[in-house]
Amino acid sequence: MEGNAMGYSMSQMLWVCALYMMDSLCSHMVLGFYLFAVLDEKLCWKKMGKFVLLAGSFPGIFGGLGGLFMPGQVLLFYVLSTVIVFSIATFVVSRLWKRDLWRAFCLVGISAILQVSNAAVVGSIVQSITLEQLADFLLFAQQMFLLYPLTAWGISSLLKKLHFGRPIQYLLEDGRHIRRTAVVVLLLEITVEVFFTQRMMLNNKLLFTYNAAVIILTLLLLCLIMYLARREESTRKIQLQESMILQQQMYVENLEEMQREMRIFRHDYKNMLSGMYLYAQEGEVGKIQKTLEKLEMDFDQKIGEKIYATTQMGNIRIPEVKGLVMSKLVKMNELGIPCRLEAFYPIVEIGMDIWDFNRCLGILLDNAIEAAQESGQPGVELLLMSQGGFLTVRVANPWEGEIDITRIWEEGYSTKGGERGLGLSSCRKILEKYPGAVLVTSCENKTFVQELTL
Repeated sequence: MEGNAMGYSMSQMLWVCALYMMDSLCSHMVLGFYLFAVLDEKLCWKKMGKFVLLAGSFPGIFGGLGGLFMPGQVLLFYVLSTVIVFSIATFVVSRLWKRDLWRAFCLVGISAILQVSNAAVVGSIVQSITLEQLADFLLFAQQMFLLYPLTAWGISSLLKKLHFGRPIQYLLEDGRHIRRTAVVVLLLEITVEVFFTQRMMLNNKLLFTYNAAVIILTLLLLCLIMYLARREESTRKIQLQESMILQQQMYVENLEEMQREMRIFRHDYKNMLSGMYLYAQEGEVGKIQKTLEKLEMDFDQKIGEKIYATTQMGNIRIPEVKGLVMSKLVKMNELGIPCRLEAFYPIVEIGMDIWDFNRCLGILLDNAIEAAQESGQPGVELLLMSQGGFLTVRVANPWEGEIDITRIWEEGYSTKGGERGLGLSSCRKILEKYPGAVLVTSCENKTFVQELTL
C-alpha cells in the first residue's frame, strides 16, 4: 500500500506513530520522576517502568493517530490528549500506589504541573534551535529525548532531598478536604497547560521572557500548594503538642494521686501491723499469713500497678512518643480496657521520622482499642523494646472473628466495611519510605499481633 486517504505512505505513518510513542513514553518518564518526588519515595525503576508502559502506551498510540488524522486541529488534539493522559495516569497511579482515585488525581496533578513546566522550558530551548543549525536529526532527537528527562531527573532528585513531598502527603491524608484539594490542583494544572500552549505562538526573541514567566508561575503555584500543605502539617503538629501538654498534666495528676494513695496505704499498713502484732502474741500464724496476703494484694491493686506503669513509661525518653502512649492509655482507661505496657530499656531514638512513627503507632493502637471493645475479653498489650540498635514495637489484642491477613493492607478493606479500612494501608505507605522497617502480622489463639521492627 503506497498511500492512503490522508496522503501518507505506510512507512510515513509508522514513522509518525513511532515518534509520538517515543514522545509519550519520554513524557511519562518525566511525570514518573516527579511522582516519586511528590510521594516522597525513593525512585524504584521497576515501578517506574510499569508506570511508563501502562500509562504511556495508549496516549502514544492516540497521539500518533491524532497526528495523522487531525493535522489541522492542534488545540483540540492537545486538549483531548491531555484529558486522556490525565485519566489514564490517575488510574495507573491508583493501582500501582494503592491510592483512591481522588488522591491519585491530586498526585498526578501536582506532578503534571512540574512536568509541563519542565517541558515548556526545555521545549522552548529546542524550539530556538532550527534543524539547519544541528548536525542531523539524531542530534535534535537527543536534545528532545535526553535533555528533557535528564533535567526532570535532576530537579526531582533535588525535590526528594528537600522532602518536597512530605507536607503534600499530610495534605492528601486529610480525607475531609480531599475533593477541595483535587479541585484546586485541577485549576492550577489547567493554568499551567494554558500557559504551555502559548509557547508555539511565540518567536525566538520572546522565548527568554517566556521561560522566565514559566519558572515564576511554577514557583508561585508550588508555593501555593506548599502553603496549603504546610498549614495542614502545622495544624496537626499543634494538635499533637497540645495533646502532649494535656497528657503531661494528666501524668502529674496521676503521680499526685499515687502519692495520696501511698498516704492512705501507709495508714492502713499501720493498722494491719497492729493486728498482726496481736495475732503473733496469740500464735495465730494462719491469720498472719492471710493478713500478709491481703496486704500484698492491696498494694498491687492500689499502688503496685501504677508504680509499674510509671516505671515503664519512664523508659520512654522521647516526649512525642510518650505523649501519644499516655493519651492512648487514658483512652483505654476511660473505655474500661485493661492495658499492659512494657518498655524494656530506655528508648531514646527511633530509626525513622518521629511524626511518621507516631502516625504508625497511633494507627496500630487505635485498631487494637477498637477490636478490644468488640471482644468478650477486652485487653491490649503494648511492648516497646530498644536493644542492639533496633526498636521493636508489639501491639496485641484479642480477636474472635475471621480475618484475611493477606488483605488487611488493602485500602478500604475492613472486617466491618465502610471507611474503617484506611488505617493499615496508610501505615504501609508510611513504612514503604523506610527500607529497614519490617511489620509482621499474625493471628493465633484468638490474639491479633502486629510487630514492627526498626
